[in-house]
Amino acid sequence: MEEMAEERKYSKLEWFFYIIFIPLLFTLVLSAVIAQMFGYNVMGILAKELNKVPVLEKVIPDAAVDSSAPAEDGNKADEKDSKISELEIKLEAKEREIADLKRKAELEKQKMDQVLQQAQKHQEATKAAEKKATEEEQKKIKNLAKIYTSMSAGKAAPILEKMAPEEAAQLLLTMKAEERSAIMAKMDPKKAADLSLLLKEASPEDLAEPSAIQQQLLELKYNASVRELASSISSMQPASAADLVEKLFKADEKRAVLVLSQMNAEQRGQILSKLAENPNGAAVAAKISQKLLTY
Repeated sequence: MEEMAEERKYSKLEWFFYIIFIPLLFTLVLSAVIAQMFGYNVMGILAKELNKVPVLEKVIPDAAVDSSAPAEDGNKADEKDSKISELEIKLEAKEREIADLKRKAELEKQKMDQVLQQAQKHQEATKAAEKKATEEEQKKIKNLAKIYTSMSAGKAAPILEKMAPEEAAQLLLTMKAEERSAIMAKMDPKKAADLSLLLKEASPEDLAEPSAIQQQLLELKYNASVRELASSISSMQPASAADLVEKLFKADEKRAVLVLSQMNAEQRGQILSKLAENPNGAAVAAKISQKLLTY
């Protein structure tokens, strides 16, 4: 008699165990093994988490939990060492850069010092050359003055008259007072007067500066022309003088004011009064009066 196998029915617990739990557990175990193979400390992490469970903490040894910490600490230590190495490399690069900049600055300083030394030497050489040239020029002037003093005053005077005033003044300054007086006494009175004014303003130090004597000569000539013009205008009628002063002021304000400053107060007042009689002249008279306060 054939026995009929009765179809067995699984309970819900068995169904969950065989169909869900076992495949899921197998999947987790397989994933953990694969992760462990790739360097992940799965066992250490799992032991650390299970160690937190009140009952299981007594079953799972502390060594299993602690074994995961060195790996993490090791990774962090490796990261720190790597960062420290990078920072040290950057620091060394900065130090080399600073050292290069210091060397360049030192080289620039040395070059600047050399340029300054050369400029100072050149300046000293220029001063020495100028001093030597001045001494030679003074020596020439003194030697030439000796030649004229060795001559009679009557022969030396005509020669000096034909010279430029600044050159004649240089020669006369090197002579003794009695020699100079003897020569100037034989000269044309006007030229002798001009030279006297020039010598009065000049000094022996001007021997090496002909331009200074020439400038003084120009100023003396300018002042002489101002005095002559003032004398001429003061002899004119106030109306004509006022008209001339107005034209002179438009052409050369300084000369016009200097001319009026050479006159006495009465003459100056008459001319300014005539100027003030017309509108244009009044403005000129006001300006002249204001400028005369500085003389």
